[in-house]
Amino acid sequence: EDIKAMPVKDVCDSTAHLYLWVPNALLPEGIAVLDAWGFKYKTSFVWDKVKHNMGHYNSVRHEFLLVCVRGSCQPDVAKLFDSVQTIERTEHSVKPEEFRAIIDTIYPFGSRIELFARRKVENWEVWGNEIA
Repeated sequence: EDIKAMPVKDVCDSTAHLYLWVPNALLPEGIAVLDAWGFKYKTSFVWDKVKHNMGHYNSVRHEFLLVCVRGSCQPDVAKLFDSVQTIERTEHSVKPEEFRAIIDTIYPFGSRIELFARRKVENWEVWGNEIA
């Protein structure tokens, strides 16, 4: 509820895109967040983490990166990437840099911000209480 209440809808441009990481078990909550923030779901990437994590119903080895838009946000560059990216996981909760490279490739223009960031990244604004 706290994440849904963040004023993202009020501070982002009327035309914007959102990439939202959602663990498999929290997919409905992720959809509720993007709705609360004023975005529409378009598609997703699946991160195949290679290593398994024990789940309640199956052995979970993937996570979703939801691709969402506000307004009209066709990619600036018409390069298609495979929707399933197989990249071995490393530290807990650390996302692969390959996904940032995908975003930077298809959207080379405009401003970028990462919420809940853990480190500074060139050409990205970062916000988070764990930034090193």
